[in-house]
Amino acid sequence: MRTLFTSLCCFCFILLVTVVDAKIVFRSIAGGFTGLYVMEDDGSNIKLLIGKSVPGNPRWSPDGRQIVFGDYNFDIKVGPRGSYIAIMNADGTNIRQLTKTDNGTAIYPSFSPDGKQVLFSRHHIKRSISTLDLESGEIKEIAPVSAGSSNWSPDGRHIVYSTHPFGGATGANLWIMDADGKNARQLLPDPEDGQRIIRTRPRWSPDGKQILYEQSEYEVQQVGKIKVEIHLAHRYMICDRDGENIVELDVPKNWKPMGVDWMDDGESVVISMREIELNKLNFVELLEYHIYKYHLTTKNLTELTNPAVDGYEVDWIKGDALSVSPKGKKQTRWGEIKKVSSVFAN
Repeated sequence: MRTLFTSLCCFCFILLVTVVDAKIVFRSIAGGFTGLYVMEDDGSNIKLLIGKSVPGNPRWSPDGRQIVFGDYNFDIKVGPRGSYIAIMNADGTNIRQLTKTDNGTAIYPSFSPDGKQVLFSRHHIKRSISTLDLESGEIKEIAPVSAGSSNWSPDGRHIVYSTHPFGGATGANLWIMDADGKNARQLLPDPEDGQRIIRTRPRWSPDGKQILYEQSEYEVQQVGKIKVEIHLAHRYMICDRDGENIVELDVPKNWKPMGVDWMDDGESVVISMREIELNKLNFVELLEYHIYKYHLTTKNLTELTNPAVDGYEVDWIKGDALSVSPKGKKQTRWGEIKKVSSVFAN
């Protein structure tokens, strides 16, 4: 009997450490400070995990037991002083730093499909996409490129990434390469002359056949002595792994993105966005972004966060999470979203 009781206790402990109690992790400035939060698929059960320093770009481990994120050494007098990659348990405990700020800037982390490595963008003497082995701590440069966000394919064979948004006159584009950094090729064509297009935050679909990404279109105008970017359109796009069969989601072009990911086994996407005015200069505060679920077949939207809680830099995970109830949430079409937005604007 004692052996059986011990076995049951061990089994329950394994369940406790492997089952996540939320499916969406995101960054927010709710409560007056930057923090990482989690919530369930319907936007309920929001919990603060960490408010330390300036954490951002959180990503789940494949098993849902850990979250990797970028952070900054913060000086109250001068602000952020160097970024690094950190990791913590799914409940916000056992936070530890993985990279050192004296080894250069480290941002946009994500896990390998087997959870043994972290992929990230690095600037140490030169810019690169690098990996960090979680067991040994070894950092390895795999591609000497100036990159924004990057994402490992579910089968572990390829990496898709965006070029740095300030790396060229035309904006940023998507590239794909083998997992060892070889055979890099541009995924999408360059924009036409005079266009400034930023394609960023690429995410592989769960089956590895498609890539979800953000696309923002600007023009540069001279205002006094400075040049400013004027918003022309923002789009949410899906292409296949060869950059073909491009589909644009049915979202108005004046909703600016701040993070996208797949959810519901590829049937939906989760988006952080906010309404802006196009063809003019916008001063956009992060407090004004909210998180929505977009169903790909019905094109319905459900707002997951509420006016009191902003949210951006989202990441979703499939797993045995706590039960999620749709009670209190309703499916919404753009006419209804527009109506609600007008109420808050007044």
